[in-house]
Amino acid sequence: MQPLSPDDPQTVGRYRLLARLGAGGMGVVYLGRTPGGRLVAVKLVREHFGADARYRARFRREVAAARTVTGTFTAPVLDADPDAAVPWLVMEYLPGLSLREAVDTFGALPAPALRLLAAALAEALAGIHRAGLAHRDLKPGNIMLTESGPRLIDFGIARPLDATAITLPGTFLGTPDFMSPEQASGGLAGPAGDVFSLGAVLAYTATGRPPFDAPDRAATLERVRLARADLDGIKDRGLRTLVTVCLRREPERRPTAAALLDRLGEPADSVYGTGWLPAPLAEAIDRRVARSQPEPRPATPVAEPAPEALHGETTADPDAVTADAPDTPRTEPARPPDRRKLLLAAAAVPVAVGAAVALAQTLLPDEGRPTPRPSGQASPSRSATARPPSVAVRRWRTKVLGDTRYPDLYPAGDVVLAANSGQSDVRAVDPRTGRILWTRAATTSGPADHIATSPDAVYLFDARDGDSTEEFVLRAVNPASGAVRWTSRVPNFPWGTAATASVLCVAVYDEVRALDADDGQRRWTARATGISLTARAGLAVASGERVMTGLDADSGRVRWTYEMPESPLATLVSDGMVFTSDTLGTLYAVHADNGKAAWKRSFDYRSSARHAGSGMVYVSEPDGRVRAFQARTGRQAWSRRPGQDGTSYGESQTLGVSDGTLWVQGPGQTVYALDTTDGRTLWTYGALATIGSATDHGSGALAAAGLVLLGTEGGHVEAVSPPSPTKGNTRATA
Repeated sequence: MQPLSPDDPQTVGRYRLLARLGAGGMGVVYLGRTPGGRLVAVKLVREHFGADARYRARFRREVAAARTVTGTFTAPVLDADPDAAVPWLVMEYLPGLSLREAVDTFGALPAPALRLLAAALAEALAGIHRAGLAHRDLKPGNIMLTESGPRLIDFGIARPLDATAITLPGTFLGTPDFMSPEQASGGLAGPAGDVFSLGAVLAYTATGRPPFDAPDRAATLERVRLARADLDGIKDRGLRTLVTVCLRREPERRPTAAALLDRLGEPADSVYGTGWLPAPLAEAIDRRVARSQPEPRPATPVAEPAPEALHGETTADPDAVTADAPDTPRTEPARPPDRRKLLLAAAAVPVAVGAAVALAQTLLPDEGRPTPRPSGQASPSRSATARPPSVAVRRWRTKVLGDTRYPDLYPAGDVVLAANSGQSDVRAVDPRTGRILWTRAATTSGPADHIATSPDAVYLFDARDGDSTEEFVLRAVNPASGAVRWTSRVPNFPWGTAATASVLCVAVYDEVRALDADDGQRRWTARATGISLTARAGLAVASGERVMTGLDADSGRVRWTYEMPESPLATLVSDGMVFTSDTLGTLYAVHADNGKAAWKRSFDYRSSARHAGSGMVYVSEPDGRVRAFQARTGRQAWSRRPGQDGTSYGESQTLGVSDGTLWVQGPGQTVYALDTTDGRTLWTYGALATIGSATDHGSGALAAAGLVLLGTEGGHVEAVSPPSPTKGNTRATA
C-alpha cells in the first residue's frame, strides 16, 4: 500500500481515494472509502483503453456479468461506470492472505480444513455457474482467506457462456498450472473447466505443489492436456477420490460444482472467521487485517518510489559492492521460499474484476507479511583448503517493470530487451549504462516468450479485434531506436515464434509460417505442430504431438522428423545438436543436420534442461544439483550443487550460458558463475531478490557489453562486472 502520488485523483465517482494498492497493465487500483465510511477497492482503467470503443464495450459486458454473481463465497462488484471518461469499477475490499501466500508460507492445509475449503469453493462455483458464467481462471492467487471466510475473487476473464466472440479457439485463457485440458488445447472452457481447476487447486493445497508441476510452460501445458496429475502427496483417501474425479480428462465425465457439494456433505464446521485454519495461518491473517488500514495522507504529496527508473534513469545504489570490498559473498536476509514462475499463456485481454484485491495483499509492507516457515537447511560450508570465490561488482541497477515481477531478458543487437508475461510494455536497455532507450507496448495477455529477436530486429505482438475474429498485429522493430519497420497480421495467438537473420517463424495450429525479415511478406508455409518453436543456424525446429520437425529456415523444406513416445517440450539448438525433453523427464539429443538420434538420458520429470552451449547441455534437478553433459556424446562432464555442503539441498536453476560460463541461481538468492569445462565456481553475486528463470527464448541472465545482466524480482535489471580471475582464487567447492 502506497500513498497517493500528486498525479492521482482525489476521488473517483462518489468514492474518496486513500492510497494506492497497486498497478498493472490494465489500470491502477486504489483503496477508497464510500460516503458512509466503508473501505473498497477502486479500479481506474488506463485512459488509452477507455478511448478504445471495443474495449469499453467489453468492459461494460464483463461488469454486467460479474455483478450478477452474489454468492456467499465470492467478492462482489459493488459499483461501476463503464461510460465514464475513464471507466472504473468498485469491488469489495478483502484484506487477508491469498491461498497462494498461505500455502507458500505455511505449507499444505490439513485434511479437515481442506474439506471445508473445498465445500466453500464448490458453493462459490455453483453460484457462478447458475448465473450463466464460468470463472476460467480459478487458481490459488484468486482465493482469499479473510476474517469472514474464504472468498473466490477475480472475475476479470469470466465471460457469459455464449461469448464465443471474446474467447476463440487457438487462444489461451487461464494459468497453465491450474487450467483445464480444453483450455490447454486452445479451446473454450466452461463450468466443467472450472471443476477441473478446482481439483488442481485442492491438490496444490493438499500437497504444497501444483499437480502438473513441470520445468517449463510447454511441459506443464502438455501434462495438463493429458490430465497427468501427480497426486502422491494426498494421503486422505476421500479427498484424493474427490480430486481425481475433478481431474478427469473428458469434461463430460467431471461432476458439476453442485454435485461436488452433495458429495462433500454437511460441513463439519463453519468457515466464518479464521478458527477453521491452523493457528499460525489464522494469526497471520489477523495481523494482515489489522495492518490493512491506510495511514493518514501526508501533508506533502509523496511520489511513487523511483519513478525516474521507469523513464530510463538508474537509481542510486548505496549497497553496491565496491571494488575494494572483502573477497567474500554478500549475504541477504532470509526470505520465503521461491514461488513458481511459469509464464502465463493467456491471450484474451482481461478486465481484472477483483484481481486488485489479491494484488493489494502482496503490496503491504514487509512487516505485515506472515512469518515464513524455517527452511531447516543447514548453513553452507566450504572446503577448509579452498578459498571462497571472488565476488562480482554491481555496476548499475534499473527498474524496468512497474510491478513486483522479474523481467526476462532478450539480446537484440547492441541492446537488451526486458519484458514479463504480465506486463504490457517491452523496454530496451543500454547494457553499458542501464538507461532505457525506448518502450513499446506488446500484447498484455500473452506470455513474454512470444517476443522474438535477432541481431537486426525485434518482433512484438499486439492484440487487435477484427470484425469477426481476433487477430494479432506483428511488428518488426529496430532494436536501437524502437522504430517500426513493418507490420503484419497473424490470425489467432501463435503457439511460438523464433527468428533467424532472414525470417521470423510463427507456429499457428498445425503449421509454421515464415515471414521475410526485410518486409514481413510470407515466404513459406510448412505442415508441422509447433507447441515449441526454436530457430538457429538456418534450422527451425517445431516440437509437439510426439514429433519434432526440422525445417530449413530459408525455404520451409522439411529436413527431418523425429518421432517420440511422449510429446516433446521446449527445444534447444546448440553445437550442431537439438535437445528436447518429454513429459516424463527423458532428455533426447538428435543431430541437427539429419535428425538422427544421438543419445538420451532419463531424469525426474521435474528436472529441467533449459540451456546448452560451450559444448554442453545443462540439467537442473529437484535436489539442487546441476549436471553438464557433453553435447555430442551425452557423457556426464561434471555435477555440482552450487552453494551446498552435500548434506542440505536447495533449489538451483540455470539462468544462461555464454563464452565458457554458466550462470546458476543457487540457494540464498546467490548467483554462481560456473566454469562450463569442470563446473568449478568462478565467482558469485548475492542478488537483492530472486532471479527469474528463462522463457523459451528469454534468459534470466545474459552477457552484454562486458557485463552480466540479471533480471531480478521487483522489476529490476542488475548489471554486474565479473571479477578478473586471480591464481588460486577461482576454485571453490561447489
